[in-house]
Amino acid sequence: LDRLLEINPALRVFGLGGDHSTAWPIVAALHRRDPDLCILQFDAHTDLLEHRLGVKYCFATWSYHANDLIGRGGRMVQVGIRATRHDRGHWENSLGVRQFWADECVRDPRGAQERILEHLTRVGCKRLYISNDVDGTDIRWASATGTPETGGLTPDFVAGLIEAAGSRFEVVGGDIMEVAPSVAAPAGGLEETLKLGARYLHATYRAALGSAPALGPG
Repeated sequence: LDRLLEINPALRVFGLGGDHSTAWPIVAALHRRDPDLCILQFDAHTDLLEHRLGVKYCFATWSYHANDLIGRGGRMVQVGIRATRHDRGHWENSLGVRQFWADECVRDPRGAQERILEHLTRVGCKRLYISNDVDGTDIRWASATGTPETGGLTPDFVAGLIEAAGSRFEVVGGDIMEVAPSVAAPAGGLEETLKLGARYLHATYRAALGSAPALGPG
């Protein structure tokens, strides 16, 4: 990835997974090219452990290290959180992330979207990576995942926020993570989750390509 970005610094990078830790090497490579990076993460879980069972980089820790890498200060924004042992104040005060929990996004989707975008603007976001754990979306639409959760985001909210972010910031890449076709799901759940992942990927493509700077002559 470093070599590809060296050849084409304007490259847009997309990942498909799989374990959410797959996002870590993408974020690390993008940050090496451009330290002025923010992250928008859709997720039911915080993934903010420093290590888990002695493992430094895994699905439960990647956000901790990515948040450190980009300098904290609210530059990592987590949307859809609802399955965690600690309250929002713990994570925001101890690690400098900014969280918008699922309940407030479901209760006031338009207001939540605007508050998220305003926050990213306030911290000086110019370039944005969008990491999308499918379990950020409610289990009604995303059951084929390792840890599906009730009380989640709607597909329209997630896709709408991705598209709105692309209109305000330069989206340098993104991913769809934790889609697990082998996990048992209710009848039709697998197909619905796969279609949802495709919808999110398409929205992220549009956001990234639509926000790409124009190429110069030649």
